[in-house]
Amino acid sequence: KFDTQQENLFGDCLVSAAFMSYAGPFGAAYRNELVIDEWMASVKEKEVPFTSSYTFSSFLAKATEVREWNLQKLPADDFSTENGVLVTKSR
Repeated sequence: KFDTQQENLFGDCLVSAAFMSYAGPFGAAYRNELVIDEWMASVKEKEVPFTSSYTFSSFLAKATEVREWNLQKLPADDFSTENGVLVTKSR
């Protein structure tokens, strides 16, 4: 599993960097469109390895961190979790 994660790291980082840089101001539907239809498609077209089940939140946030946010009343939907990641990981 570790070898696969390491192999896919470059593609996952590319998509995560694009998400952090560009997706913040957009709604959930458009974010999904950007990730799936634009960025992941481009990574796949260029044959850069990536995790097929990639999600921005699971790549950049620990499950325990997300659970703590939920306990502090952050809604458990993907959009809210992505916003939590953007707020805590952006500098």
